[in-house]
Amino acid sequence: MSIADHGDQLHSQAEIASLAGVSRATVTLWRRAPGFPPPERGGDSDLFRWADVLAWLDKRPVPGRLLHGDPDGTTYGARARKVLAGKPPTAAEAPQPVEPDTRPDPHDTVRVRELMGQLCDRVRGAGSRVDYVNLLASLHFLRRLEGSHWNDVVKMSRTGEGSDGSAALLRHIAVAVDEQLRLGGMRPAMRQALVRLEPRSYGDLRHVVHLVGELGHGAFELMLDEYELLAGLDSGEFFTPRAVADLMVRIAEENAANGAPLSVYDPYARGGELLAAATTWCAEQGVAPHRMQVCGITHGRDTAPLATMNLTLHGARPRVYVSSGRPPWTAPAAFSVEQFSLVLSNPPFNMSDSTGEAREEDHWPYGPPPRGNDNLAYVQHVLSALKEDGAAAVIMPNKAGNSANKAEKGVRRVMVERGVVKAAVALPDRLFSHTSVPVSVWFLVHPSQACDEIVFIDARQVGTPNRGKRTLRDEDVQAVVDAYRGAGTHRDGSGQSSPVPTAVVNTKTVQDRDWSLSPMDHIDAHRPGHSTAGAAYSDALTELEILKREVREADAAAASALERLEHEESPGATAEWESVVLSDLCGIRLGQQGIQAGPSYSLLKKHMTTTGGVPLLYPQNLREGRIQELTDDRHVSEVPARGLGRFRLEPGDIVCVRTGAIGAPALVRDVGVDWLMSTNVIRLRVDDEHRARVHPAYLAAYLGRPESVAWVRDRATATGAPSISAAALGNQPVLLPPYAEQLRVVTVLAALDAQATAHSRLAEAVADIRTAVVGRVMISGLREAAQPRPGRHS
Repeated sequence: MSIADHGDQLHSQAEIASLAGVSRATVTLWRRAPGFPPPERGGDSDLFRWADVLAWLDKRPVPGRLLHGDPDGTTYGARARKVLAGKPPTAAEAPQPVEPDTRPDPHDTVRVRELMGQLCDRVRGAGSRVDYVNLLASLHFLRRLEGSHWNDVVKMSRTGEGSDGSAALLRHIAVAVDEQLRLGGMRPAMRQALVRLEPRSYGDLRHVVHLVGELGHGAFELMLDEYELLAGLDSGEFFTPRAVADLMVRIAEENAANGAPLSVYDPYARGGELLAAATTWCAEQGVAPHRMQVCGITHGRDTAPLATMNLTLHGARPRVYVSSGRPPWTAPAAFSVEQFSLVLSNPPFNMSDSTGEAREEDHWPYGPPPRGNDNLAYVQHVLSALKEDGAAAVIMPNKAGNSANKAEKGVRRVMVERGVVKAAVALPDRLFSHTSVPVSVWFLVHPSQACDEIVFIDARQVGTPNRGKRTLRDEDVQAVVDAYRGAGTHRDGSGQSSPVPTAVVNTKTVQDRDWSLSPMDHIDAHRPGHSTAGAAYSDALTELEILKREVREADAAAASALERLEHEESPGATAEWESVVLSDLCGIRLGQQGIQAGPSYSLLKKHMTTTGGVPLLYPQNLREGRIQELTDDRHVSEVPARGLGRFRLEPGDIVCVRTGAIGAPALVRDVGVDWLMSTNVIRLRVDDEHRARVHPAYLAAYLGRPESVAWVRDRATATGAPSISAAALGNQPVLLPPYAEQLRVVTVLAALDAQATAHSRLAEAVADIRTAVVGRVMISGLREAAQPRPGRHS
């Protein structure tokens, strides 16, 4: 079945005119009429979603003078359907039936490594490594479709020659993939990426085509891994590891009332990995993926085509929409009123402690979440999209489970009272790229399946270290699933000897623990101990052993990274370094200055509040090159904060002290996202045009060098306090190695940062042991000495 058999195809203005039997000028007039669907930009032209256009045409009757034999009352929509019915079948192609297991085999891993080696630099030329991975993904996509497009690619690769031949082949690949994306309802995007590639020789490009032709079904996952590594995705874009996606699907399906779902939805689809995991699982249960309704909203225009290709290669006919920038509960897509058997999501985290008041706008069936924090807004959207027999799984930061915020606690209370929380599983840290934020998965059900007990699982200790991250193996996923299935047999905590501790608690117990959905708050309460002091000592010893192991893993990962840096040949060894200034990299984006000083104090002063709102970033928050949260009440009210958008921080921004004690800048990762700058802070934001030229983490590290900090201090004017202007800061020189070398440096620095964090946590654990020893030995000894002894007066 074709991927173009649904109504979500994108059509040009000329195609709409042809189907409706009118001129292009008429369509131009229609576009000005009320209610005509807005276009989605597609390369150099506007494209329109056919289902939306058809719905508009159905309401517009053809004037009598233009009927040309059509019955009276015929609408342009009816005419378009008639014309479309008479057209030959579309040339869109469908992949071969999905295999139940699409995991990459070892041979694919070897071939992808070869493709990402010297061939990468030889074929990409002036293009970026991300552009090159887009080429690999496009070729693999066409190869798995096994149709005329791939045959033409192979034929051209064998007969072409020279730079003109390379350009023609790349253009053919891009046009073929963009056509498939367009007919699948996705904005074309590959031509813009592939046109930047400049192969050194036609033979190199031919060899790439040959190697991709030998890859198996599961190789696309390897390409997604490479894309994520190279693109420097922020916390709102990085992909969900496959093992985590599998875990979410398998436990969620344990809660579904009718077995394998026929509809699945993800309101924050990223690279489509959660939807792909659901599709694969259903295929293993005997459900044909093309029968499923697979829907998602993706918020990254660059990753959206990858999501569509990924799902198509799993045999699905996906409906993937690119977000307009608004959250899904306020910007309905074509399927927003629908409900689904399975809803999965890994939404972006709002990591700062939200002390804001509950928002008043929109409808919130479980209570309004706080302003400035969408964690529990996404959870409610997920619940609203569930069918009565459906189930859901949502990744949440641990803070969302036990925050003291009044609005968040209120939402959790209503969710627990209505019985929609089935389970919560704490996952290990360092599972995700570019962040070590600890997370849990919340498993939810429709209120019609209300439950009066919640399963809590502590899976923080499963998994193995892998290049500075932590990886879940198949046996780890199975252990967690088994722990969930067996949770009902040890409600009293007797299952704590299991490698995956669990606890099953009732609603009253959750209430007693301040409506916490954090597994640690409930499982810790069940841990056996002969006394409070003894339990604290036992827990401290357990935590110490865990952290000692993490330190050993971090030490090994850092040593390995340093060794590779020392002995591996730099991918940019023969390339020249660039000497630029900051203003070259930080231009203007959507009217915003790339080098932006914080707002004036007079602008902030009238909007300051101590009752919640958007946090302010002060120089005191910048410590040793990091953003640290402080206990204070410095916020700006939510409504006026919306008018200060140019001062809001995004992932990948670099923040520096503008006035005062100037030190190393900090990179905005999780802490600091959506905060406002205070007056004495200045922000650097790499322009979109230069994202493939400089990695923000490399730039932050370069600017944090003592020499770079000294450069800023030397140029800071000192009237009352040292101060640097945006113009002066823009003149700071920066040396840029090739992007591949920047990534190599960033990888090593990330391993060293993880090592430093692990040692810091170990030091805290040793301090906790010291406190526990005091509690167990000294206090217990004093209590024993105070007891009356036989023959003595008390």
